[in-house]
This record gives sequence, structure tokens and C-alpha cells, in this order.
Amino acid sequence: MEVLTFTGGAFIQNTLLVVCADGRTALLIDPGAATPDALAKVRARDLHIAAILLTHAHLDHVEGVAQAKRETGAPIHLHPLDRPLYDSLFIQAATFGVPFQEQPPPDVDLVPGTNLVFGGSEFEVVFTPGHAPGHVMFVAASEPVAISGDVIFAGSIGRTDLPGGDHRVLMESIRTRVLTLPSETRLHPGHGPETTVGHERLTNPFLVPVYSGEWA
Repeated sequence: MEVLTFTGGAFIQNTLLVVCADGRTALLIDPGAATPDALAKVRARDLHIAAILLTHAHLDHVEGVAQAKRETGAPIHLHPLDRPLYDSLFIQAATFGVPFQEQPPPDVDLVPGTNLVFGGSEFEVVFTPGHAPGHVMFVAASEPVAISGDVIFAGSIGRTDLPGGDHRVLMESIRTRVLTLPSETRLHPGHGPETTVGHERLTNPFLVPVYSGEWA
């Protein structure tokens, strides 16, 4: 499995292209402003997009969904608790003063605890609310890889000051769903560089008490 990152837009968001084990099937995850670059790579490598997966429905993570759906026809997967955010994208856009484009409705409800299988690769849908009510991660079953969205970043954590955010819930998600993964698990976040569970467990200032964080 291969994870390719394309970064762009005012929010410097990471659009992820996951090439599955068969080398032909791919997943487009959180298609944001860099979606055109990701789709160019899809065409260059003649990949088949099997699904558009959304960790959550904040504007920067979905602003490329319409183009992705139009060019690939792939089904859009979203947790139902984030559907209100998705349906109010025009409010999100107005809040940040950015252009708004209506996006097509999701096709599939993500169900935490279930596994998604595409092209020989398998991912567990892990419920990680706090940054957004219906936020999920996609954790690979056979490789130490997690697509972590905006729950945790290299040296930081997701913001909780947007509608639906809850700091206590976010920290509980990190403690019980992220830090419990094997230390070598590579985290591919929605912003910033790749990191690992072990590195964040030891050094993230929001998580380590010696840095005034809440727990080790």
C-alpha cells in the first residue's frame, strides 16, 4: 500500500491518495483544494478510484468532492453524524470568507467498527469524535498505517472551537483510539507532515504532562 499526499489551498490541507495492495485500485481521502493534483496522478498512473472517503465534513476536507465525484464516479463515504456539517458547507464558507461550491450528497454511511476492503487492502473505520461530531480514522488492518484526519498532528491536536467541537471528547478519542495503536503506526494527518503514534506519545506537548499536556 502506498499513501501519496497532495497539499494545497488556504487551509494547507492534505488530500490523500491511497494506492491499494493490488497497485491498480486507489482511494481518494478528504479531497480538498489539491484534488486536481491528486486526480492528475490518478490519470498518470491509470488508477481506479474505488471510493471517496471522508474523515469528516469540514470545508477544507471536502471542497474537492464535486470534482472527484464528477471525474471518477466513485461513491462518497461519510459518517452520518457529520452530515449536518456537510449540508451546511455554505455557512462554513461564509464564516471563513472563502468561495463556496455545492457538493454532491454522500452515497454511503460510514459505520465505526466495520472494515472496508478495496484492492486487497483493508481498513477499519474508527470513530474519533471531538474535532467534529462524526470524525473517523481509517486504520489499515495489515500495515502500521492510519489516516487520521484532524484528530492529531505532528506536535499538535485538532481544534475544537468550531461548531460540534468538544475538547474533552477529542482528548478521549486520542487517548483511547490513537495512543492505543502500535507505536510504529504511521499517522497521515489532514494537515502537516506524517508522524507516528510513538513519536506523538512521547513528544506531543498537548499529550505529555512534562510539557503541560494532559497525560503521557
